Amino acid sequence: MRRHKRSMCRQLLGEMLQTDQRLIDQAEQLKQHRTEQLQEIRARQSEGLVDIDGTTSLRYYAGQLQAQIQSVIASRNVVGKQIALCRQTLAKAEQEVKAMEKLSDKYRDAFLYAQNQKEMIELEETWSATQQTGGYQ
Repeated sequence: MRRHKRSMCRQLLGEMLQTDQRLIDQAEQLKQHRTEQLQEIRARQSEGLVDIDGTTSLRYYAGQLQAQIQSVIASRNVVGKQIALCRQTLAKAEQEVKAMEKLSDKYRDAFLYAQNQKEMIELEETWSATQQTGGYQ
């Protein structure tokens, strides 16, 4: 049960890390696209031609991209908190599994010790019985 919990925590952490990486990639793409829009605005202005509608449209789109970037950053903050929580839960699950394995080893050792003691008693009883009857005939 504890190993299953640990496995589920690992799986969830892996999924959250993948989600975070997708958000990082998305933010980079948006930033690059925004930079391209701003460069286009500068290029149009450097030509000396004033295209108010085109420039306004590009600035509006660059603003929309900036809003999307901020949204992705906010999502990454949420995912970051979830990753931290997953890591804490995974660490706790790891400790529980190790504790159970230690306990299992302790019980196994105790069982083997008890079995060994039982065998020793049986051997002593057998030896004692053979001594009382005069040994093997």
